Amino acid sequence: MASILEWLQFLFRWLHIVAAIMWIGDSLLFMWIDSHLRADPEGRQDVAGVTWLIHGGGYYHLEKRLLVPGKLPPSLRWFWLEATTTWLSGFLLLILIYYMSADAFMVDRFASDVSPRLAIAAGLMMLAGGWLLYDLLWRSSLRHRPALAASVSLALFMGITYAATIILSARAAFIHTGAMLGTIMAANVWVHIIPPQWKMVQAARAGKEIDYTLGVHAKTRSTHNSYLTFPVIFLMISIHFPALYTSAHHWLVLTLLLVFGAGVRHLMLVGTTRALWTAIATAASGVALVFLTTQPSGSLPPSGRGPAPAFVEVRTVIVRRCAVCHSNNPTVPGVTAMPGGVAMDTPAQIRAVASRIRVRAVQQKTMPPANTTQIPESERDLLARWIDAGAPLK
Repeated sequence: MASILEWLQFLFRWLHIVAAIMWIGDSLLFMWIDSHLRADPEGRQDVAGVTWLIHGGGYYHLEKRLLVPGKLPPSLRWFWLEATTTWLSGFLLLILIYYMSADAFMVDRFASDVSPRLAIAAGLMMLAGGWLLYDLLWRSSLRHRPALAASVSLALFMGITYAATIILSARAAFIHTGAMLGTIMAANVWVHIIPPQWKMVQAARAGKEIDYTLGVHAKTRSTHNSYLTFPVIFLMISIHFPALYTSAHHWLVLTLLLVFGAGVRHLMLVGTTRALWTAIATAASGVALVFLTTQPSGSLPPSGRGPAPAFVEVRTVIVRRCAVCHSNNPTVPGVTAMPGGVAMDTPAQIRAVASRIRVRAVQQKTMPPANTTQIPESERDLLARWIDAGAPLK
C-alpha cells in the first residue's frame, strides 16, 4: 500500500504540473495576443484585430474574428480540459498528501487545539467559501466599479488567510490558499468562461442574433484568472521553503505573494513604461517579502549556552524525533520515503545536515511537522548546543 500511495502521488504530481503548464500557457498566450492586437489593415468589420508572431523560421498571421450569425469555422478548439485536469489532480493530491496525513500536515498543536477532522473541514470550506464569496462579489453591482471590487476582494482574501493561519498549520494554510485561488480559477472556466461562449456559438450556428456582452463577461473572468496565475504558482512552491510560511507575519506574506504575483503578470503583458505605479508596487511588495521572510521566526538559542552534549545524547534525540521519517525505512504511518532525500541513519549523515537541523528544528521549529514526535524545547536546545560546538561525533 505504501508503494501504491507513493506512485499515486508521483503520477498525480506529474499530471498536475503538465496540465497546469498547458492551462497557464494557453491563458497567458491569449492574454498577450489580446493586449497586442492591432487594427485590421483591411478594415474588415468582423475582424477585431490582427497580430503577427514569428516561430520556427516563419511567421503566423493571427486574426481575432467576431462570431457572425450563420457563419462558423469548420472546427473550434475549446480550452476546458486543461483547467479541469489541473484542479482535479490538485484536489486528489490534497487528499493523498494532506488529508490522509492530517495529524502531521493539517494541524499545529502549538497554535491551536483544532482536531485533524475539523482542520480538513476548514480546508474544504476555504475552497468552497472562497469561490462563493468571490463570485457573489463580482456578480453584485460592485462589478461595475472594478477598482473598488478588487479592493474588497483583497480585503476578503486577507481575512480568509488570516483565519486559515490561526486554524491550520502554516504549511496547510499556504497550500489551501493556493488551492482556493485555483478553485476560483477553475470555477470561472466552468461557470463564466465556457458557458457564455457556448451560448454565443449556438446562436451563431442557428443564425440568431448574438449577445456579444456574453463574450465581454467571459473575458473579464478570464482576465481575473490570469492575475491569479502567478500567485497560485508562488503558493504551490512556497511549501518547499519554510522561511515563507514560518514568518511571524505569515498572513501578510500570503497577501504580499498575491500582490507581487499579480503585479508581475501585469508588467509582463503591459510593460513597465505603461504601468509605472504597478512596477513600484510590485517592487515594494517584493522587498517587503524578503524582509519579512528573513527575520527569525522563533527563539534561537545563543552559542555557548552550556557545554556541548555527548553525541550519544544527540543521536538519541535524532532517532526518536527525526529519523522516524528521515530514514531509509521510515516508521511514521503515511510516510513512504524520507522527506527531501535527507537521511539520518548514520553519524556522518546526521553531521552532514547539522546546519539544516539548526534552522528547521531549532530556529524555525518546522521540524518535526506540527511537532508530531513531540520534541520538547530542552531537546531543541540540546541540538543547538551540539551544532554550535561544531557538531562533534564524540
